[in-house]
Parts: sequence; C-alpha cells; structure tokens
Amino acid sequence: MTPTLAQPELSVLIQIRFSEKNEMYAVLRSLIPDNINFPTGLSIEISPSEKEKELLLRIRCNIGFETLLNTLDELLEHVSIAQKVISHA
Repeated sequence: MTPTLAQPELSVLIQIRFSEKNEMYAVLRSLIPDNINFPTGLSIEISPSEKEKELLLRIRCNIGFETLLNTLDELLEHVSIAQKVISHA
C-alpha cells in the first residue's frame, strides 16, 4: 500500500482598498453569508484592517492548490459583484 502524502498548508492574504469606508463595510457584510460550511482543511477570515478603507481576506487551505485557486476566484468574483451592485445603488 502506497502512503498518502499530506498536502502542504497554503495561505493567502489579500488586501483590498476601497475609496469609501462605507463601501468596504457593505462588501464585508455581503461576504458574511458565503463564509460558512467550508470543507475540512479550508478556512477563510474576512475582516476590516486597521487602515480605514481596507478589507483583509485570509485563506488557509491544506486540501490542494486547485481548491485554493477556485476559492480565491469565487471570493474575488463575489467582491466584484458586490462592488458593482453598491456603485449602482
């Protein structure tokens, strides 16, 4: 039987700067419902930074690089959609 190799833990920190503090908080609130029920080995932390208009996204993944990339793609797409909705409100 061949031993299974453990996946390395991958971590990504993304900082997104906004022109307005209220826009940053609106995007943050829009992402909260998406931040639940992750598979074991994947975690996401979303928080405002100490800088006034910056959102921090911390993603940790030890279930594969492809899972990390797919999660990043989906998360950034949700940020983009939220920004478009907010700018047209």
